[in-house]
Amino acid sequence: PLVVMLPDEREACAERDPLKRPFFGDLHVHTALSFDAVTFDVRVRPADVYTFAKGGTLGLPPYDAAGAATRTVTLSRPLDFAAVTDHSEFLAEAPLCWTPGTEAYDSSTCVGYRAGMHEIGDFGPITSVFVTVPPLRAPLCRADPELCARALGDSWGEIMDAAESAYDRTSDCSFTSFVGYEWTGAPAGSNIHRNVIFRSRT
Repeated sequence: PLVVMLPDEREACAERDPLKRPFFGDLHVHTALSFDAVTFDVRVRPADVYTFAKGGTLGLPPYDAAGAATRTVTLSRPLDFAAVTDHSEFLAEAPLCWTPGTEAYDSSTCVGYRAGMHEIGDFGPITSVFVTVPPLRAPLCRADPELCARALGDSWGEIMDAAESAYDRTSDCSFTSFVGYEWTGAPAGSNIHRNVIFRSRT
């Protein structure tokens, strides 16, 4: 395969040190785009993660009848770097099934998924295809591949755009964001989790 590395354009950091320095961050964060997190009423999006990592306040469930968070959290010290690493598996299905009004929201797959016993890892029809060998797409994506391809593109685009927006490319070098995802191989139910972090968006 041909690997093309494009330059990651940014200003040189004003404060540079040839010796190693410790930086603190988080390279494993899920949002409402992850099939498991959304079942526990996680509603944050990738941009919210970076706002929080840089010192902003984040709303937490449970939510009131108006959809407002009943709890909030703020870091005592902002992070130096972060990456949203949502599950690559079901990156299309999760938003399709949990966003009212989508073309798939009322499908049997989505209804069963939302009704699953999430506390024990039962995500309805999603669970069964997750452990097949080889793994399969959920029924709604096998039935309408183009719908899922569009949803996947939307989710991945949102993740990349949020990382780019949060990345400080000025000479201040105050925050670094990485584009990434979590890959979970689960043949016959045995999990192999890997966070994949890209050097740059391209």
